[in-house]
Amino acid sequence: MKPFCLLATAKFLALALALLSAVPAHAIVGGAPAAADVAAQTVLIVSTRGASCTGTVLARDLVLTAAHCVGPAGDYAVAIVGDGQPKLVPAARVMVHPRFDADQFQTRRPTPDLALVKLAEPLPARFRVARLSAASGLPEKGATFLLAGYGVTADGAMKSAGTLRSVALPSIGTTGGIMVRLSAPEGAAGACTGDSGGPAFLDGAVAGVVGWATAPGGTRGCGGVTGVTLVSLHRDWITSTAKALGSPLPAAGL
Repeated sequence: MKPFCLLATAKFLALALALLSAVPAHAIVGGAPAAADVAAQTVLIVSTRGASCTGTVLARDLVLTAAHCVGPAGDYAVAIVGDGQPKLVPAARVMVHPRFDADQFQTRRPTPDLALVKLAEPLPARFRVARLSAASGLPEKGATFLLAGYGVTADGAMKSAGTLRSVALPSIGTTGGIMVRLSAPEGAAGACTGDSGGPAFLDGAVAGVVGWATAPGGTRGCGGVTGVTLVSLHRDWITSTAKALGSPLPAAGL
């Protein structure tokens, strides 16, 4: 396989506000519009680098995403869409997992592709805190995950980004003991550009963070295999870092 970074490459004007006001309702290969409860736990992350990703709400002012989404230098913000005129909630601080290696896509040696984004102000009331999975160890083959993301519906279809969609995919195995691979046996489906950092729900709880994708056959693209970093293996880092950032996770989210 040749996994690749899922950051969107479309240029955003004023942190994507102009783009977000014009995009059609599409994202995630082979998916459908996300349910309201999923949308309430998921956000769109934009940056001055001209890139977008997806994130999960862990506290009213704290978002979990992929490290490769927010590791590069730049200003980041959550773009609030669907409430009239788009609004930006700037990031006040970003914490990347200390063991993340930005070269993992070239070395093919998976590392914890996780980061926490502390926001400058709380998210609007319509958002709610996601629950972290309490499961330990690696998921069984065939376990069904629900992915959600604001990315595109096909590789290169940049105008299809900006609306949250979801897709259910079964596990086909693990990589490096820290990632699960997801793929639809019946055809093309999965994460694509802009879906990085998005949640992978298992039994209603956030069990992973979307990190990479391939096209069918392991070639560059989307709709083949989606790679997800498992959060249960790094729950101690997530909870301790959230506390250090002044946004301790509620007991129900542990």
